[in-house]
Amino acid sequence: MFQKIFKNIGPGTLVAAAFIGPGTVTVCTLAGANYGYSLLWAMLLSVFATIVLQEMAARLGLITGKGLPEILHSTISNKIIRMAIIILVLAAIAVGNAAYEAGNISGGVLGLNII
Repeated sequence: MFQKIFKNIGPGTLVAAAFIGPGTVTVCTLAGANYGYSLLWAMLLSVFATIVLQEMAARLGLITGKGLPEILHSTISNKIIRMAIIILVLAAIAVGNAAYEAGNISGGVLGLNII
């Protein structure tokens, strides 16, 4: 029975469950209540940017058969530039994770305040 249920759940459901936390729900609800449709341009811009970036990453992976780190390693021969790019990517990952967790924590706190 469970195999049949889990068979119909695609990767989109798992990704949504991983990325939509209490911070996302709370902030989006507050933004919608406070600003209405005036922030619709930001959503359209972010959807367009996401589609473009995902398409470029998919094309790169399909054509070369390699991931982005492998491409950067084989393309950039200068060790200083390569190290700067590695630091930049790691910093982007750290800042993105910190912002995501801060949003979830603040959403949880706002939800607990309501209770």
